[in-house]
Amino acid sequence: MRGPLDRARDGRPDRARSGCRRAALATAAVVAVTALGACSGGGEDEPERTPAEGASQAAEPLTTDAALGKVRGRLSTKASAAIVAEITKVVDGWIDAGLGGEYPRTDFAAAFAGFTPDARALAAKQSAVLTNAEVGADLERAELTERVVRVDVVAPKGRPAGATARIHLTVELDGGVERTDLVTGRLMLTPSGGEWRVFGFDVRRGEKGA
Repeated sequence: MRGPLDRARDGRPDRARSGCRRAALATAAVVAVTALGACSGGGEDEPERTPAEGASQAAEPLTTDAALGKVRGRLSTKASAAIVAEITKVVDGWIDAGLGGEYPRTDFAAAFAGFTPDARALAAKQSAVLTNAEVGADLERAELTERVVRVDVVAPKGRPAGATARIHLTVELDGGVERTDLVTGRLMLTPSGGEWRVFGFDVRRGEKGA
C-alpha cells in the first residue's frame, strides 16, 4: 500500500497546504545536497513502531520511542543501550530545536548543534525540510505527536564505527499554518571526539494523509 509520501500532490501554489513537500539528502563525505523531485515512502528505512492510541494532548513534550535496530558486528547489551541513549540525545536535540519549541519564532540554528560543520552547513540550506523555519513566524504551536527512532549500528570487532538513526515523526502545526506533517528518513552519525555527530541525512517531509 502506498503511503502519503508516495503520491505527488497536484502542485497547488499555497505552500502552507502543500502535501508533497521536499526531500533532503546530504552526506558530508561528498558535500552535496539534492532536493528530490518527488516524495517517496520510507521503505526499509521506516522504523517499526507501535501506533499510539491517540494524539498526545499533554503539555509535556512527547518522549522519544527509541530502540536498537540492526547491528552489524557484535555489541554487548550494555554497550548497545549506551549507544542508543547517546544517539537519541543527538537526534532529540535536532527534533526539539527544529520541529518543537515555542512559537512564533524565526531562529532555528540550534537544531543543528549535533551536526558536523559540513553537515550543519548543508542542513541550513534544507531548513524547510529539517525544521519549521519556513513557517515558524506564522505558527502559534508545533507539537510532536509521534517520535520514533531506531538505531542501526556498525560495530566491526565490537567497536562502534557508525550508526544510522531511522526516524518517524509526526508534528502538528497550528496558527497561521494548520496542518500535520510526517517527517521520515535517516540521520547518519559518526563517533567524533568521544561524541556522536550527524554527518549526513536523507529526510522526507510531507503533509500527513495527503
